[in-house]
Amino acid sequence: MHELLLHASVPTARHAQVLSVLAGVAAMQPQPFHERHLIYKPTRPPTRAAVQIGGSQAVQQNSTQKAKAGLQEDLFYLHLVEDLVEDAEKGGMSDGDVVMEDVHGLSGEDEVSGMIEDEHSSGRIQDPSHTDPKSSTRWTFQFRDVPEPGNRRPCTTRLIADTPITGGDGSAFMSAMEYTHTSTHHLVGHRLTHLSTSILLFRPCRPPSSSAQKPEPIDPRTYILQVSLRVSNGIAKPQLMSRGVKELMSLKETLRGVVELESVERGMLDTRMK
Repeated sequence: MHELLLHASVPTARHAQVLSVLAGVAAMQPQPFHERHLIYKPTRPPTRAAVQIGGSQAVQQNSTQKAKAGLQEDLFYLHLVEDLVEDAEKGGMSDGDVVMEDVHGLSGEDEVSGMIEDEHSSGRIQDPSHTDPKSSTRWTFQFRDVPEPGNRRPCTTRLIADTPITGGDGSAFMSAMEYTHTSTHHLVGHRLTHLSTSILLFRPCRPPSSSAQKPEPIDPRTYILQVSLRVSNGIAKPQLMSRGVKELMSLKETLRGVVELESVERGMLDTRMK
């Protein structure tokens, strides 16, 4: 699945104003948004293809090329994400993001932009930090590819995968994949939806030292505004990508003068392990 993204920085002093404008544009009340992200990094080295010793020169050269390709294989950081907002606080809003899909039998300029489907269904998993083995909370396994290079589109584009974890031990699963926990952070803010676009206004936070404390913002001076749209089967259906970009650009123009949404530098969203 492809994700189209735009970002903006919002000073803390303007947070209430911008949130009010977003609520008016989306025609809905902002919903609480709080996630705990456990970051995992691979412990295994890149896969290496064996180089054949002896044989013809052609075979040797082919094996060497395969070995070089193995050495250059990218390894990515992965996230286990816990939804910390209780259902009662969400005001009936779905956990999932809207997804732009091709709908058979629809045609013309007035067709709907896509179906709405629940991307993150509820699942139960033991707490990966093992603070309480009997606790049951909702977890999602997240992969984010490095954004596409170049300026083909006026927004950031990347491949993503979100997989709800419906049972078992997430920590053991990551260990079996040869990944180890490296850090934890929280994302705290509000979520809104406009047509097929998900809107997040949030701050990255440090995890609290105790359950009685709240997460502390890493940078208390600013919030991050992210607008994103997910496109199903974007490679096979380029017209869906075009429609998604058009909707994202339309929202950008609507918010012009309030916030300046832009495509961020590719390296800022690079999830590869260096």
